Amino acid sequence: MHIIVAELEAVPERRAELMQLLTGMLAPSRAEPGCVSYRYFIDSENANIVHFFELWQDQAAIDFHFATPHFQHLGEAVGDLIVGGPNIQIFEVAAAS
Repeated sequence: MHIIVAELEAVPERRAELMQLLTGMLAPSRAEPGCVSYRYFIDSENANIVHFFELWQDQAAIDFHFATPHFQHLGEAVGDLIVGGPNIQIFEVAAAS
């Protein structure tokens, strides 16, 4: 099992555009082979910060996800909508209970 934890901070005046783009990622990502869970959450202290929490069966599923047209589009479109770059961490879990 692999976990992706990502954080993006919206440019305040472009937050609505970012949220629309991120919401559009949910259905196609969840439909991908190897996707166990794909969710995002709004930070409780700063509504411009979005946290992604994703569970994937293996690295091959993540590689597939990163190569999809919807993920590629996200990478191209998100640049002007966020402050700095995204903070993305990938963890490999040996076991989960």
